Amino acid sequence: MRQIDVWGDDDDTTSWLKVSVPFLLCGLFLAVVWFFLPAEQWLLLFGMMVAYIVPPLGRETIIPVCILCGVPWWLAAFALAFLDFAGGLFMAWNFPLVLRVPHIGPRVSRFTQAGRTFLDRRPWLERLYFVGLIAFVALPFDGSGSIVGSVVGRMLGMTKTEVISCIAIGGFIGSFAIALGIDYVVNLIPPGAGFWVSLAVFLLIGAALLVTYRSYSRRAETGV
Repeated sequence: MRQIDVWGDDDDTTSWLKVSVPFLLCGLFLAVVWFFLPAEQWLLLFGMMVAYIVPPLGRETIIPVCILCGVPWWLAAFALAFLDFAGGLFMAWNFPLVLRVPHIGPRVSRFTQAGRTFLDRRPWLERLYFVGLIAFVALPFDGSGSIVGSVVGRMLGMTKTEVISCIAIGGFIGSFAIALGIDYVVNLIPPGAGFWVSLAVFLLIGAALLVTYRSYSRRAETGV
């Protein structure tokens, strides 16, 4: 395994600036969006961003809901990609602090174990560490995302700059790929179909993708 920078706790000082900057960036983003969206859509986007932070909802769920409710596809994608970047930035700067927070630290430790298990099952991630981490963040794997991606990058011995770059690129690719696909499907649905018909179509597509992914995961684990 490649070892460059393990983000050692001894030389990793945490300041209020490092803690606050990711949150300030998110606040600035929401403040800018406020001037371009109706209040209802702004509240929806804000709620979806909060839901994205709290598992188990991922971008494959959040983005379709935003688009169906009228949020522009590019804005929904950019919002989640921005959250991935902010989350990766926070974890890279404050990892030792996060481990000391009650209730959150043990959860991150479990993420670490999940990341180690993920790497053991997919050794190609270690061989192609930079591209592999981008793929890990971009693709809707179980437990993927900016937080676990930061942990995986730490395990791979990547520098903080490399990890943040991978998370930003992976979040951008993953979010915009899903948003473009959903927007394409939306344009195929007749305008008079209504919200519930559109939702049913997306649920069917999502179920098919989930079954396909689960089947692939089982084959990968069993080596069949």
